[in-house]
Amino acid sequence: MKRVLICYFSGTGNTKKVVNRASECLQQEGCDVTLYNIDDDNFDHDLNSFDMLGVAYPVHAFNAPSNVIKFIKSLNKLKKDEKTKKRVKKPLFIIKTSGEPLALNNISSVKIKSILKKKGFILNNEYHYCMPYNIIFRHTDNMAYKMWNTADKVIPIDCREIVEGKKSKLKYFPFGRFLAWIFRVEHWGGRVNGKRYKVNDKCINCQACVKRCPTHNITIENGEFKFGKNCLMCMRCSFHCPKNAIKIGWFEKWKVNGAYNFNNPNETEEEKHKKYCKKSYNKYFARNQKKIEEFEKIS
Repeated sequence: MKRVLICYFSGTGNTKKVVNRASECLQQEGCDVTLYNIDDDNFDHDLNSFDMLGVAYPVHAFNAPSNVIKFIKSLNKLKKDEKTKKRVKKPLFIIKTSGEPLALNNISSVKIKSILKKKGFILNNEYHYCMPYNIIFRHTDNMAYKMWNTADKVIPIDCREIVEGKKSKLKYFPFGRFLAWIFRVEHWGGRVNGKRYKVNDKCINCQACVKRCPTHNITIENGEFKFGKNCLMCMRCSFHCPKNAIKIGWFEKWKVNGAYNFNNPNETEEEKHKKYCKKSYNKYFARNQKKIEEFEKIS
């Protein structure tokens, strides 16, 4: 039985939904799976006791979130083999989610791949799943349903590849490392913009945002909500606010509030962004549908 550790971060729940499905599928393939939420900030697992490592995250401005990179840097190197005195090598798989299927999202794992390679983990598998936006604009529930329905059927196929050792990697954009470095300005920009977050008079003082913030960036002083300098712009606070009471600074017009309905598509719901990345979405769904059909033929 292969022991698998999946370390993940999920802003508003999309990545967690994908990871839970992957965990379920890997267990069906005979693996012993351990999930670690990077939010917990109390990592005490021995990497040497696992057969493979998985890392999962939502794409932020074509990069992994800064807390994920920080966590990856904190991991210990694998031990050296006692006989050969060489560092043990173990397989790595990466799962990423984003609101659009642009190839530019593939570069988001460049930094993580590089760091973990030095620690003894070699990337064998990499997968990207489209899940609905929690910033920029709100996808329709019909699109959210379509995205999840696709991921739900493809994840079992991808997990079988992981277990069987069949390599599957995403193509990186030319000069990907350089482009990722440029877009990493979002890490700094998020911290600056995060200090501009505000709570308006709709607030009912439930303090859900304070409790849920992954970096403990939201505090209450003298009855007032304070937003610090450690914001990831993961949108967890504003997306889940029950009264839509949080203003997100410079990106207020891009704010998305409220959970999606992944189970019941609404065919009559108005689609305001029909042309947005239309070709990319069509290719993404067509490619995965073909993958699903080919898998069903041999199953």
